[in-house]
Amino acid sequence: MTKKKYEMPVNLNDIIVNRMKEKYISNTELARLLQMHHSSVLFMLKNPGMQIRRLWTICEAVDLNVFRYLANEIGINDPEDSTVIERDIEIQKLKKEIEDLKKERDLLKEVIGLRGR
Repeated sequence: MTKKKYEMPVNLNDIIVNRMKEKYISNTELARLLQMHHSSVLFMLKNPGMQIRRLWTICEAVDLNVFRYLANEIGINDPEDSTVIERDIEIQKLKKEIEDLKKERDLLKEVIGLRGR
């Protein structure tokens, strides 16, 4: 059996580095914040995927999105995924349609009952 090669869909290092630039956080400052040696931070930021690559492969293997759990635990207030919002809207539409069909069914039963008398 050949191993499946897992690819990260985004370069997390670039995202982190860009955020550091936005917040004016240097590598040295990040090292201090993480209580790590400066050279360790440099290595970590150059290593594609850091340790997340392993977590990513586990998530794909067991079909689990731990990143969502982590975001909820951290309390990140990003807007919901648009596909989730669209799905919820579609569910509400389908529930309404079911309710309307049940009312129509009940009305038809009533009409059939009146004609049968």
